[in-house]
Amino acid sequence: MTSQSQPSALSCPASLVQTVTRSRGFQSMSQDNKKATETVLPDHLTVHAAHITEVHNVPLHILIRPIPSILDEEKVKSLMETIESEEVQNVVPPIDILWIKGRLGGDYYYSFGGCHRYEAYKKLKRETIPCKIFKSTIEDLRSYLGSSTPDLL
Repeated sequence: MTSQSQPSALSCPASLVQTVTRSRGFQSMSQDNKKATETVLPDHLTVHAAHITEVHNVPLHILIRPIPSILDEEKVKSLMETIESEEVQNVVPPIDILWIKGRLGGDYYYSFGGCHRYEAYKKLKRETIPCKIFKSTIEDLRSYLGSSTPDLL
Protein backbone atom coordinates (compact mmCIF):
# COMPACT_ATOMS: atom_id res chain seq x y z
CA MET A 1 0.00 0.00 0.00
CA THR A 2 1.52 3.36 -1.01
CA SER A 3 1.05 6.44 1.10
CA GLN A 4 1.29 9.95 -0.28
CA SER A 5 2.15 11.49 3.09
CA GLN A 6 5.66 12.70 3.83
CA PRO A 7 7.87 10.18 5.64
CA SER A 8 9.18 11.29 9.00
CA ALA A 9 12.48 13.16 9.02
CA LEU A 10 13.95 10.54 11.31
CA SER A 11 13.45 7.71 8.88
CA CYS A 12 14.32 9.37 5.58
CA PRO A 13 14.74 12.71 3.83
CA ALA A 14 11.61 14.70 3.03
CA SER A 15 12.36 14.49 -0.70
CA LEU A 16 11.29 10.84 -0.71
CA VAL A 17 7.53 11.07 -0.55
CA GLN A 18 6.16 7.60 -1.25
CA THR A 19 6.21 5.29 1.74
CA VAL A 20 5.12 1.69 2.06
CA THR A 21 4.93 0.01 5.46
CA ARG A 22 5.39 -3.73 5.73
CA SER A 23 5.76 -5.69 8.91
CA ARG A 24 8.95 -7.70 8.84
CA GLY A 25 9.88 -9.45 12.04
CA PHE A 26 12.85 -11.54 12.97
CA GLN A 27 13.24 -14.31 15.47
CA SER A 28 15.67 -14.57 18.36
CA MET A 29 16.39 -17.84 20.01
CA SER A 30 18.66 -18.71 22.85
CA GLN A 31 20.02 -22.15 23.59
CA ASP A 32 20.02 -21.61 27.36
CA ASN A 33 20.69 -18.82 29.83
CA LYS A 34 24.45 -19.44 29.77
CA LYS A 35 24.89 -18.92 26.02
CA ALA A 36 24.59 -15.74 24.01
CA THR A 37 21.38 -15.15 22.12
CA GLU A 38 21.62 -16.01 18.45
CA THR A 39 19.51 -13.99 16.05
CA VAL A 40 18.15 -15.88 13.09
CA LEU A 41 17.09 -13.72 10.16
CA PRO A 42 14.86 -14.99 7.37
CA ASP A 43 16.40 -14.78 3.89
CA HIS A 44 14.55 -11.57 3.03
CA LEU A 45 15.97 -9.61 6.00
CA THR A 46 19.43 -8.15 6.39
CA VAL A 47 21.43 -7.39 9.49
CA HIS A 48 21.34 -3.66 8.71
CA ALA A 49 17.62 -3.29 8.07
CA ALA A 50 15.92 -6.12 9.98
CA HIS A 51 14.51 -3.64 12.51
CA ILE A 52 13.20 -1.25 9.83
CA THR A 53 9.58 -1.71 8.78
CA GLU A 54 9.14 1.42 6.69
CA VAL A 55 9.70 0.92 2.97
CA HIS A 56 10.20 3.88 0.64
CA ASN A 57 9.81 4.03 -3.13
CA VAL A 58 13.12 5.69 -3.95
CA PRO A 59 13.94 7.13 -7.39
CA LEU A 60 16.42 4.84 -9.14
CA HIS A 61 18.44 7.76 -10.46
CA ILE A 62 19.54 8.93 -6.99
CA LEU A 63 21.01 5.57 -5.94
CA ILE A 64 24.80 5.27 -6.02
CA ARG A 65 26.00 1.74 -6.80
CA PRO A 66 29.81 1.89 -6.73
CA ILE A 67 30.47 -1.83 -7.13
CA PRO A 68 29.79 -3.38 -10.56
CA SER A 69 27.18 -6.13 -10.50
CA ILE A 70 27.71 -9.67 -11.71
CA LEU A 71 24.25 -10.72 -12.81
CA ASP A 72 22.41 -13.94 -13.52
CA GLU A 73 20.13 -12.83 -16.38
CA GLU A 74 17.64 -15.64 -15.69
CA LYS A 75 17.24 -14.38 -12.13
CA VAL A 76 16.71 -10.82 -13.41
CA LYS A 77 14.10 -12.06 -15.90
CA SER A 78 12.29 -14.04 -13.18
CA LEU A 79 12.25 -10.99 -10.90
CA MET A 80 10.90 -8.85 -13.74
CA GLU A 81 8.02 -11.28 -14.22
CA THR A 82 7.28 -11.26 -10.49
CA ILE A 83 7.40 -7.46 -10.25
CA GLU A 84 5.03 -7.14 -13.21
CA SER A 85 2.51 -9.49 -11.60
CA GLU A 86 0.24 -7.51 -9.27
CA GLU A 87 -0.72 -10.69 -7.37
CA VAL A 88 2.82 -11.48 -6.21
CA GLN A 89 4.91 -8.33 -6.71
CA ASN A 90 5.01 -7.70 -2.94
CA VAL A 91 7.01 -10.89 -2.37
CA VAL A 92 10.09 -9.15 -3.79
CA PRO A 93 11.87 -7.69 -0.75
CA PRO A 94 13.04 -4.08 -0.76
CA ILE A 95 16.72 -3.28 -1.17
CA ASP A 96 18.70 -1.67 1.65
CA ILE A 97 20.29 1.72 1.13
CA LEU A 98 22.67 3.71 3.27
CA TRP A 99 21.66 7.35 3.66
CA ILE A 100 24.71 9.46 4.37
CA LYS A 101 24.76 13.20 5.03
CA GLY A 102 27.72 14.93 3.43
CA ARG A 103 29.83 17.36 5.44
CA LEU A 104 28.03 20.32 3.80
CA GLY A 105 24.58 18.74 4.14
CA GLY A 106 24.21 16.85 0.85
CA ASP A 107 22.20 13.60 0.80
CA TYR A 108 23.86 10.48 -0.63
CA TYR A 109 22.12 7.12 -1.08
CA TYR A 110 24.38 4.09 -1.46
CA SER A 111 23.21 0.63 -2.43
CA PHE A 112 25.49 -2.40 -2.31
CA GLY A 113 23.12 -5.36 -2.36
CA GLY A 114 20.01 -6.18 -4.34
CA CYS A 115 21.76 -6.05 -7.69
CA HIS A 116 19.26 -8.40 -9.39
CA ARG A 117 16.27 -6.49 -8.01
CA TYR A 118 17.83 -3.16 -9.00
CA GLU A 119 18.48 -4.41 -12.54
CA ALA A 120 14.93 -5.81 -12.84
CA TYR A 121 13.36 -2.47 -11.88
CA LYS A 122 15.76 -0.66 -14.21
CA LYS A 123 14.96 -2.94 -17.19
CA LEU A 124 11.25 -2.48 -16.50
CA LYS A 125 11.87 1.29 -16.77
CA ARG A 126 10.43 1.87 -13.31
CA GLU A 127 11.19 5.27 -11.85
CA THR A 128 11.34 4.01 -8.26
CA ILE A 129 12.38 0.92 -6.34
CA PRO A 130 11.20 -0.19 -2.87
CA CYS A 131 13.98 0.42 -0.32
CA LYS A 132 14.66 0.30 3.36
CA ILE A 133 16.65 3.37 4.28
CA PHE A 134 19.00 3.44 7.20
CA LYS A 135 20.97 6.46 8.25
CA SER A 136 24.64 5.74 8.13
CA THR A 137 28.00 7.50 8.41
CA ILE A 138 31.00 8.13 6.22
CA GLU A 139 32.90 5.71 8.49
CA ASP A 140 30.41 2.95 7.63
CA LEU A 141 30.79 3.77 3.94
CA ARG A 142 34.58 3.56 4.33
CA SER A 143 34.20 -0.05 5.54
CA TYR A 144 32.65 -0.87 2.13
CA LEU A 145 34.84 1.29 -0.10
CA GLY A 146 38.13 1.67 1.79
CA SER A 147 40.42 4.29 0.32
CA SER A 148 38.02 4.71 -2.62
CA THR A 149 35.54 6.49 -0.33
CA PRO A 150 34.72 9.87 -1.88
CA ASP A 151 34.76 13.20 -0.06
CA LEU A 152 31.02 13.77 0.31
CA LEU A 153 29.91 17.39 0.37
